[in-house]
Amino acid sequence: MLSSRQKLILKAIIDVYSETAEPVGSKALMALPYLNYSSATLRYDMAILEELGYLEKMHTSSGRIPSEMGYRYYVEHLVTRDSNITKVFPLIDEVFNKKNLGREHTIKEALKLLTDLTNYTAVAVGPDILQSEIKRIEMIPLGLKDAVMLIVTNRGHVQHQHIHISEDMNMNDIKEVIHTLDDLLKNKTLETAIKILKEEYAVSELNQFMSYQSQIIDSFIEAFSKFAADSFYLSGITNVFDQPEFTNVNHMKKFIDMMERREIIKLIGKDEGISIRFGSDMELTALNQMTVISIPYQITSEEKGSIALVGPSRMSYQKVIPLLEYIAANLAKLYKDNKE
Repeated sequence: MLSSRQKLILKAIIDVYSETAEPVGSKALMALPYLNYSSATLRYDMAILEELGYLEKMHTSSGRIPSEMGYRYYVEHLVTRDSNITKVFPLIDEVFNKKNLGREHTIKEALKLLTDLTNYTAVAVGPDILQSEIKRIEMIPLGLKDAVMLIVTNRGHVQHQHIHISEDMNMNDIKEVIHTLDDLLKNKTLETAIKILKEEYAVSELNQFMSYQSQIIDSFIEAFSKFAADSFYLSGITNVFDQPEFTNVNHMKKFIDMMERREIIKLIGKDEGISIRFGSDMELTALNQMTVISIPYQITSEEKGSIALVGPSRMSYQKVIPLLEYIAANLAKLYKDNKE
């Protein structure tokens, strides 16, 4: 059980370290007006905090830095919301109030603003599209050798995929393939549909169209991939490289690869409230000394999205949390307004 003074000292060390990225010593703490204690008292409590596992001592300095345990305690018990951050809320309002922007453009603009304000990497994840059910698949001819395949889900999402009819293909046969796939995949989730198309079951159902099935199945899988892509937004992927925690080139490459393959989605909380995950929670080398902080937003009674920031563990939580909360609230309203 930490004393009130020890909590205050721990909070001060984390706040200072988040700004400087330098180990914090008693001299730096004495300069803070709200820590009116002697150097000896501060050093004593810092030693206790280190012994308890909340701080770590750097070998090259007499100062200390927060441990992961210290950060956990801070975000669970000590972090406060910086009221000054409300000064940037009008900038966020300006993005969401642009009536001429579509939803996708607005989300990208909001994430770009978030990365500019924090210098971290921002991610937004829309509803889990792959859990939507296919209600209708149809083909619309555009000419003798071109057509568009439409896939409509129970949640109103629509995806279209262009199909070029090669010389060895017949338009009527293609229509039959699409009709067969409509019967095969109707009322299946997109996730299940992908599995079916990759299995022998789909091949046996389409064996009468052997010369077409490979091209059509590839077109379907590409269309399903677009469904997933439409709900993932990323901004500022290289921002974190400005942080002193990122000095290893191999580490940087792994981070970029992880983000491009969207492994970050697995680390974003889907439950109510703020989710904060530290390095040991994630077991990924690319996120060593990093934190993923995310906040969900409600789209419908059944659908949720999330917005997240990826940055160093010493990120300014008191500024980041209210920013994420405000943008999440606006994202929820954005989806609602787009359905009205």
